Amino acid sequence: MAGLSEFDYKHLVLEPVGPGYGAVVTNLDLSRPLPDAVWAEIDRAYLDHRVIVFRDQRLEPADIVACSRRFGHTETHIDSSHLLDGHPEIIMIGNLKVDGVMKSLFVNAREEWHFDYSYMPTPSVGALFYAVEVPPEGGDTLFADSTAAFDALPEDDKALLRGLTAVHSWDHLHRQLEAMDPTRKPLSDAARAKYPPVRQPLVHRHPRTGRESLWLCPQVIVEIEGMAPADTAALLDRLKTHVTAPPYLYRHAWRKNDLVVWDNRSVLHTATVFDYERHLRLLYRTTILADAA
Repeated sequence: MAGLSEFDYKHLVLEPVGPGYGAVVTNLDLSRPLPDAVWAEIDRAYLDHRVIVFRDQRLEPADIVACSRRFGHTETHIDSSHLLDGHPEIIMIGNLKVDGVMKSLFVNAREEWHFDYSYMPTPSVGALFYAVEVPPEGGDTLFADSTAAFDALPEDDKALLRGLTAVHSWDHLHRQLEAMDPTRKPLSDAARAKYPPVRQPLVHRHPRTGRESLWLCPQVIVEIEGMAPADTAALLDRLKTHVTAPPYLYRHAWRKNDLVVWDNRSVLHTATVFDYERHLRLLYRTTILADAA
């Protein structure tokens, strides 16, 4: 645990997993009640390390929801087609089919670096994923430390980027997903009206840690205000190359019964492909919001 943080963890045993961020908690069973002092340390680890992995957790859906609520308000999803029966806070991610019908939210396409709900006025605080079934290969989740990546930029670049505002569009992203997956349903007029483009700072200051991060979603950002389209594309490409370089990249190879929680305000992430015709991948996901839905 030495070197992970200056904070004195008295209840957690932590092991580093990423290049300067990310940690595995090796000594807790989250299915059992934990005192507030332990949860306070988990919260601190979450802020310090941005990606936290709990291995070998035998959790029921109610346990997952209870853990999620320790990090903030859980989203109750309106779309019932991908939800776990009886648990509207849990959306199923993967390629689960029942009687030939896809029951989970399935995306198996190229990398798409993002932070969640960037197209909402207030993006989500974090996400919690629990691995129910994992393929023998592929289907990893990649993380990029957009906090350390910003810290490493030259001061002139930081000053320039702090003054920029990006416009994020759910419709813009959805059209790209439709082009990659012809079976994907077009975005409805109601959904397009519900999620209009929103303005987000390109550099975000974390409300709890005070650290700055790049809020970068190349497939979601439709423009940077005051910048020509070609210049916008060139800047986003340069920043993505920087943020996803090896010093900031962590690949999480899922194991069954992994529970992973990450700070959506501090890291970017993306999925990777797997052989969905031969193998099952199923994750339970909760979304953590800053305010109650």
